[in-house]
Amino acid sequence: MKYGTIPHLDKPISKIVCGTDFLLGQPEETSFAAYDLFWELGGRAFDSAHCYGDNSRVFGKWVASRDVAKEVVFLDKGCHPYATKRVTYKDMGNDIRENHERLGVEYTDLFVLHRDDPEVPVSEIVDWLNAFKADGLIGAFGGSNWHHTRIAAANDYAAKAAKQGFSLNNPNLTLAQNSEPLWDGCLTIDREGRRWHESMQFPLFSWSSMARGYFAGTADADVVRAYDNEKSRARRDRAAELGAARGVSAMTIAMSWVLNQPYPVFALAGLRTTDQVKDTLKALDVTLSPAELKWLEEGDPA
Repeated sequence: MKYGTIPHLDKPISKIVCGTDFLLGQPEETSFAAYDLFWELGGRAFDSAHCYGDNSRVFGKWVASRDVAKEVVFLDKGCHPYATKRVTYKDMGNDIRENHERLGVEYTDLFVLHRDDPEVPVSEIVDWLNAFKADGLIGAFGGSNWHHTRIAAANDYAAKAAKQGFSLNNPNLTLAQNSEPLWDGCLTIDREGRRWHESMQFPLFSWSSMARGYFAGTADADVVRAYDNEKSRARRDRAAELGAARGVSAMTIAMSWVLNQPYPVFALAGLRTTDQVKDTLKALDVTLSPAELKWLEEGDPA
């Protein structure tokens, strides 16, 4: 395993962050075996969210049964819209506390707003997050599906107000080209955002780094709708070509494309089986040059 750090959190964070949104869809023993192997191989970061519901209780059961709560880096999300915008002080506090109850903990290292509401001033959001930190409920915080300019504005306000700012951005970053958002309100970071991350060296936590199986040829209707197009198919072909030369799969190359970006990147991955754990962690050992990164995305010059 490889690790990185982010501002306002002392714990090292594994570069692969294991997802927990699927746990009710398969036997506990299958999921727990995957988590045990991830842990054995050095995985210490896990992604959960208020909207995952009882999946979080299953994950909490694994945490308690292995007595690893003090070592886990919890990335816990809240303020997901349930038919209405929920970036409010009340909803934020409710989600943080309910997340803790489901997980069986009293504190989470990273609290991430699952969506943004541009109508709410970033000053208010930063103030609320600092209040919950002062209450001892959360440590660092960030935004998922936030535009990088809102992250920058929040941190500008925090610096001027002598308060803690955002420590991470959590958009979709994948080698696949979006045809449309995977879910309503989701944001895939664009080239301007990627340039901002490089210039600021600001940590990015990517969700669906491997486009939810697109590079393995999944026929899932939502994945096909969101990602299948001429550019994505060409990138998948190039990933397969480079993977064959390196002795790894196209999925591994797609994950390594994310991890080799020129700024701090942590990749979220839904690891359902021990085989998926082994395959995904192979990407940590694949180094891609800037030329290879560009070729995978853009192909040969015309």
